[in-house]
Amino acid sequence: MRRAEPIDLAAALDSFEELWSPRVAARVNDYDIRIAKVAGEHVWHAHSDTDEFFLVLEGTLYISLRDGLGGGERVVILNRGEIFVVPRNMEHRPASPAGASILLVEPTGTLSVGDCHDLLPDHVDATTGHALD
Repeated sequence: MRRAEPIDLAAALDSFEELWSPRVAARVNDYDIRIAKVAGEHVWHAHSDTDEFFLVLEGTLYISLRDGLGGGERVVILNRGEIFVVPRNMEHRPASPAGASILLVEPTGTLSVGDCHDLLPDHVDATTGHALD
């Protein structure tokens, strides 16, 4: 998996079409640098052992968040070039009505749908990340 060459993220994103199916572009120590194409809604889920880093490469990403204490919800809107970190244990649901390309940083082996999630629709891939071709 370790590559000694630069990775062109635009070319890497052009190499696949599947939505909500992240590819591992690189590894840094024990972390995956994943890229994904997204459109529509993901599922509500949470990661009990890790925060989740999002960077929007193209488009707009909406991340709905649930406050575990009062059950309230809020939405964080990320545009191209913006980042956000979802804290561990926070229920969240990424969405992008018009589609987006994103980069995520997560510990290697982290499941894309977290430890606790809603029922998975057909368009959401539960994966620890696929290799780039």
